[in-house]
Amino acid sequence: MKKVVLGVISLAAVTFAAGFSQMCNVGGMDLHLSSEKNLTLGANKFHINMMDGSKGMHDVKDMRIKFFMPEMPGMPYMETKDICKKTEKKYECDANFTMNGTWQYMMYVTDKDGKQHKYRNSINVGGSHMMDMNDDEGHMNH
Repeated sequence: MKKVVLGVISLAAVTFAAGFSQMCNVGGMDLHLSSEKNLTLGANKFHINMMDGSKGMHDVKDMRIKFFMPEMPGMPYMETKDICKKTEKKYECDANFTMNGTWQYMMYVTDKDGKQHKYRNSINVGGSHMMDMNDDEGHMNH
């Protein structure tokens, strides 16, 4: 019985602690952008692994990331950016999201030879982004 309870608790921990993960390729370098927690309003910490197969982590001169949400009617342009810091096995950066929704990002990487690479993608902040199809009185909008 103890094994079953521990198994259920372990499965729940893995399921609800999924966090965020996105794979991409920047200038021929495999990159894994991740966060230990789901992306939320406020402060978020990102981990970036740049692996070169079995050779280990790519050594880059500079890595920067900018998250932004374009200006829309009634809403100003928003951005958060950081210079990524190299740790022993990865790079880390911080972002402070001021609202839920889809944020675009640009990652700028300068490799050890000085060549600059750019990667662009988007992320969702704040979980599910289902649109409310009802007006204030509960009627379906068309």
